[in-house]
Amino acid sequence: MAAIKNLLFDLGNVLYDIDFKKMNTAFASIGIEGFDQHFTLNKSHKLFLDLEMGFVNEQAFYDGVRALSNLPLTNDQIKYAWNALLVGFRKNSIQWIKDNNAQYNTFLYSNTNQIHHDHFIAEFEKEVASYSFVSLFKTPYYSHEMGMRKPDPASFTYIIEKEGFLAGETLFIDDNEPNIIAAASVGLQVLHLKEGMRVENDIAAYL
Repeated sequence: MAAIKNLLFDLGNVLYDIDFKKMNTAFASIGIEGFDQHFTLNKSHKLFLDLEMGFVNEQAFYDGVRALSNLPLTNDQIKYAWNALLVGFRKNSIQWIKDNNAQYNTFLYSNTNQIHHDHFIAEFEKEVASYSFVSLFKTPYYSHEMGMRKPDPASFTYIIEKEGFLAGETLFIDDNEPNIIAAASVGLQVLHLKEGMRVENDIAAYL
């Protein structure tokens, strides 16, 4: 097995805690029961997939949620519930990246959207560190900017080719098994970060 030179991190439940139950509860509080019928980790209504690939803008998303729910919700109500998914950064995991940045070429690849992106970028600079989140990575890749999302194997190939690194020298870290399978299918080494595991405790065995 080739020595690892590059690290490609997922964000949600790898570097940042997310909680679908909190989001579902928040949507219920504004009148949308059973939100998980529309959006889950691995199965989503087209509106949410389109948002994550940047095919619809924020206003179109808010309009789409109103149409799905048939409720006269404000943009702020929808944004509040949508952002309830976002719990907070894993500060020890962030510190591990900062401490090891000189040793590895470090990248990020997250399925996200502009609304969540704006929230966690501001949160990082307000609550985590004086440096910017983006400075931790040579390149951060976001699905809504790429027009692609995990677990599409082509999205991993796109990053590999754009950065010019060797897949076999690259470790991809993600909490979601379909993403791990897709990454391995294009030759990336993989770490499936399961519940209870943490980057700072578990990555050393893969390096």
